[in-house]
Amino acid sequence: MVLNALLVAALSAQSGEASLQTCLAAAADYSPVYATTVFTATSPEIDAVFRFADGEHHAKLTAKWIAVDVGASAPANSLAGTNALTLARNTAAGVLRLELRRGFPPGQYRLEVSADGRPWRSVAFQVVPASGGGLASLAGLMPLATGTVWTYSFVQAAGGIAKISAAPPGATLGADGTVRATVTATVAGTDAQGVRVAWARGGVPFTDEWWRLTPGGLAAVKRGAGGETLVLDPPQVLFPWPVATARRWQYVSRDRTLRQSYRLWGPVPVTGPSGAAPGYVILVEQKLPMGATTVEREYLPGVGMVHSLAITGVGAERVNREELVLTSVR
Repeated sequence: MVLNALLVAALSAQSGEASLQTCLAAAADYSPVYATTVFTATSPEIDAVFRFADGEHHAKLTAKWIAVDVGASAPANSLAGTNALTLARNTAAGVLRLELRRGFPPGQYRLEVSADGRPWRSVAFQVVPASGGGLASLAGLMPLATGTVWTYSFVQAAGGIAKISAAPPGATLGADGTVRATVTATVAGTDAQGVRVAWARGGVPFTDEWWRLTPGGLAAVKRGAGGETLVLDPPQVLFPWPVATARRWQYVSRDRTLRQSYRLWGPVPVTGPSGAAPGYVILVEQKLPMGATTVEREYLPGVGMVHSLAITGVGAERVNREELVLTSVR
């Protein structure tokens, strides 16, 4: 079993209870992206995020990835990967990653983590054969007929020392400092630029986007807000095609002022207003002068984006969280 095993730590003040969670990736604040204990055999890597409890400090962390039962692919309880990390005193969280170049054989696995030579946390997970389903054609990703409306529940919360002093137009700011609103995305029509999608918060428009189906996927070609428009050069691929080969891609604007990295997983179970079905998870990452922003988006074929979670983090500390959850599409 040829592998790469990585451990990355983040510095910040600790908060909450100690945890170890397998997932698809780590968000900007080292929270899990698509927390799960079931992975498909098409996953090229498996991540686990760890977080220490309040006042918990360790000098060294050791991880063992164990293939408990993968049939004829390897003997029972084979060691699939291991690594060790020397920690700074104020390390609060981090991510562990196992990458198998030939993919993961279906079966049962376990991740065992020791801190300073003593067992700390462990988590069992499994890899299952790909179930099929998913997207048959790019045109089937979402309805783009004029008049289509996606309605989302929106929640924004600050973290750390950051505070939200006022809600944007169309939203409300609660006593707990959380912003809430109903957000809609409406297909307003089609012009030479593409399909125009008008976004509104509590009925108050705040931005327009122009989308186009291209040979490389669904791309945003223009955005407008506050009476100003920005042509995206080159077009920004939001959902790639074909999905079987486009698992990672980069976006760099022509003037190099915007750089983003993208990753895609699926088909995986994704939950929408009508329940769970095979769908896709896309993670966008953008580095900032201090920290980073990640956006996790989940899509269901025939429906579109059903969930979006944007997190800005500095070290292991979250400074902003914005979530959209689809409630209906018509």
